[in-house]
Amino acid sequence: MTPRVAIIGAGLAGLTAAHRLLSRPSPPDVTIIDKGRHCGGRACTRTVDLPDGRKARFDLGPPNLYARHARLLGPNGRRAPDAPPEFKLTALASELPGEPLFTNRAVGRIGASGEAPGAPITGLTAANGMRELAFRLLTVHGDRLDFRDHTLAEKLERTGSGWRIHTRSLRDEHQTTVGANALIVTPPVPQTLELFERNKLELPDELRDSLRKVTYARCIALYGVFAGAGGLQPGGLWFGDGPLEWVTDNHLKNVSAISGSVTALTTDQWATEHWNAPDARIIELLLPRLRAWVGAPVHPDWVWVHKWRWARPVSPIRPPCAVLRDLSAVLAGDGFASGSADHAGAAITSGEAAAHRTGALLTALARRDGRDTVPRPQRYTLEVAVTTPEEAIYATRAGADRLELSSGLALGGLTPSLGLFRAVRKMAPDVPLYVLLRPRAGGFAYSPSEFAAMVEDAETFMHEGADGLVFGALTSKGQIQHHWCRTLVEAARGKAVFHRAFDFLPEPLVALDELIEIGFERVLTSGGASTAEAGTTHLAALVQHAGWQIEILPAGRVRGENVADLVRATRCDQVHAGPRTTVSDRSLDGRPALAREMGATTELDDRAVRHLRQQLDGLVESLS
Repeated sequence: MTPRVAIIGAGLAGLTAAHRLLSRPSPPDVTIIDKGRHCGGRACTRTVDLPDGRKARFDLGPPNLYARHARLLGPNGRRAPDAPPEFKLTALASELPGEPLFTNRAVGRIGASGEAPGAPITGLTAANGMRELAFRLLTVHGDRLDFRDHTLAEKLERTGSGWRIHTRSLRDEHQTTVGANALIVTPPVPQTLELFERNKLELPDELRDSLRKVTYARCIALYGVFAGAGGLQPGGLWFGDGPLEWVTDNHLKNVSAISGSVTALTTDQWATEHWNAPDARIIELLLPRLRAWVGAPVHPDWVWVHKWRWARPVSPIRPPCAVLRDLSAVLAGDGFASGSADHAGAAITSGEAAAHRTGALLTALARRDGRDTVPRPQRYTLEVAVTTPEEAIYATRAGADRLELSSGLALGGLTPSLGLFRAVRKMAPDVPLYVLLRPRAGGFAYSPSEFAAMVEDAETFMHEGADGLVFGALTSKGQIQHHWCRTLVEAARGKAVFHRAFDFLPEPLVALDELIEIGFERVLTSGGASTAEAGTTHLAALVQHAGWQIEILPAGRVRGENVADLVRATRCDQVHAGPRTTVSDRSLDGRPALAREMGATTELDDRAVRHLRQQLDGLVESLS
């Protein structure tokens, strides 16, 4: 059976997600639901039938995209070699059939003093209107894409087979139900939150709090046919202050065949102050501001108003999307991917990420004999940290499913010797054994020689029969060392775990996406806290965002007394523990002061491991 994906929202994020999903080797069935009359969202182009029989077209959303100093743009609006941003729109448009869509046009700039600065500015405009890219995305896949416009998603119902989306047509009130295995939600973030709250669908606390901080600027668009006064550049006029932010002539942009087809966009501040004013009052206030640039309206009735409550994100979050593993859902849109050069580019980046993460769910479903949901585990995996061959035996007998071998646990764990590894491998030949690579105590920014030693250790341990490797490498600025990590992941043949260096990274969800891209199998983390119990809220968000592409392994004083609450709260399917107990060492009794410098003698507490196993097994029964 072909899986089905439902996408709410036909803006650039939703359409890009659909395009990427339908471009997969084995594409799913895709349904897009949008309450608007056309696709494109805020990339909106409206056609108006004039009384004299002519048709005027107006861009009501962004007048152009990537407005930058001209030196940042190369020929035909493409990115210049020294330009920092990547122009997502032109790259996406180049994949679609048809004539080149975007043109690089000059933009006028009026500063606060009323004078235009010397540096030329350009932006990208779309032939036939900004909505043209959305139309091409919608039509390129033909009948494989089910698009339901002017349709409201009224109720979201999570079922054992995925989702049921109850819809109502805004044309004729006809009600239908769309079934799907996975859901992508792309409206502005406040609308997404309201939709989930109305349907009593819970988000992880950390994600919900983060999304509530995403705010949007408002904008009022005034558009109509004007007599013209000259002075406008083909890319429009960009204001530095006052009630207006942009004025563009759609005829100069090759959007409208009618000369003087003008769109004016207000600032957020002015729109907020006049939001509840009637259209006639808004027109009355703005026309005097426009007269110097576009002249008077050709006819008093040929001027209209459109309001954008969510015109553009002001405070988007850094991750390109948010994954809800247990709901088989992904949240996306231009309220994400804050590192993008433009909010339209953010929407495309977010849509691509949503498709990628949803594609991983479809792969996971296909590997589970066609079941429509990823079920709860029949056994929770217990990984135990060991330092000797005897501890490996004790841990396995007590119920460990996987072992992590290291030395120097009092220092946070160090790379074990090859001899120790061989002994443990011999004593526990049938249990998955992962080896820690950490050449020294302290931080995780290594020198080239230290990294070379890690690579040599990695190749040796894997050749000797290790099942995987545990490591982490950061830059001196505290970011993931991508190149070195990728080298070690390849040495581990993909069986790689990023250890608790993860807890020192400033943006965990972004870091998780980076580790997925590098190819890690798993992340060992306490959620950034001193213990897993203290980091429960963060762990819950990580488990959901990890989705179906990387495993989250909670660690940090996990014990039988707290493991059940930890699993319930985080929805994790595995835990890492290394319960130890202090033992006396009579060989050190002769020099008590010197013995303290040797460190405490500890050994694995196999009774604590057995207690953990019992609690996890009991949890399977209680949650089934």
